[in-house]
Amino acid sequence: LDASIVFSFDRTGYRRHAKGFEPEDLDVDLSGRTCLVTGASSGLGVEVARELAARGATVHMLCRDVGKGEAVRDTIRGARGELVVAPIDLSDFESIRRYVETHAPARVDVLVHNAGVLPATRATTVDGLELTAATNLVGPFLLTHLLWSRLRSDARVVHVSSGGMYSQKLDVQTLFDPPEPFDGVVAYARTKRAQVVLTELLHERSTLRVSAMHPGWADTPGVQSSLPRFRRVTKAILRTPAEGADTIVWLAASPAAAHPKGRFYFDRAPRPTHLSRRTEESAAEREALWRALCVRIGLDPAASFR
Repeated sequence: LDASIVFSFDRTGYRRHAKGFEPEDLDVDLSGRTCLVTGASSGLGVEVARELAARGATVHMLCRDVGKGEAVRDTIRGARGELVVAPIDLSDFESIRRYVETHAPARVDVLVHNAGVLPATRATTVDGLELTAATNLVGPFLLTHLLWSRLRSDARVVHVSSGGMYSQKLDVQTLFDPPEPFDGVVAYARTKRAQVVLTELLHERSTLRVSAMHPGWADTPGVQSSLPRFRRVTKAILRTPAEGADTIVWLAASPAAAHPKGRFYFDRAPRPTHLSRRTEESAAEREALWRALCVRIGLDPAASFR
């Protein structure tokens, strides 16, 4: 990371870092590959779907609102691969199971966990979980688990995290039961920290080629609706959705990213997961996260993902 977050996470940071990108890294043919992208009806998800399909992949656009997803699909031009829209709500376990049982392809080469929420007020899901943790963390973990037999041996799984995770230390208690008064921004950042730790745990406990990344400050509909004050101040320097999505596409498609080893990426390079020792978690805290996630999806914590 640059010394200044402002001039690293913004568009000037992207353009400076992009000077070091290898153009051939994304000169790839994804024909015959099947990619799943959650949250594919807006923002970064649209750009990821667009770029993967442009390279020949069959892309399944997983969306809560199928009508919106189909409308977005119809605007995507230049796709060499097929674009398939399917319904899923990552906050609802039954919706996730129904997707896998009725819509999921038989083989998955890439799974991009992009969907996320940053609610202004506390909400509880039908499964009794706090909405932010359910959507951003538990639901994606369940989806990965249910797709296990369909993920190829060299399948890539990408978690879209956030630079906001740098502000938070892993705390399993507050992760699943945020204190009052509820702060949606903090709850969101906690889930993003947990995503990064989960990525490392999945690398340790499975054969998945799993990675996490953060897109920098991108001008997406999510930022516009959830962080209006932040956007008013930073609008002139925000990245485009395509710039924010670049590293997701790189991790999903490039031979240069074939062995991510559970690391955390920003602008196509592995980055430190902590800027301060105060946010570092212990081995016991990491194990507590794993156990908590397994318990919530009904999985034996000792079960192997290999």
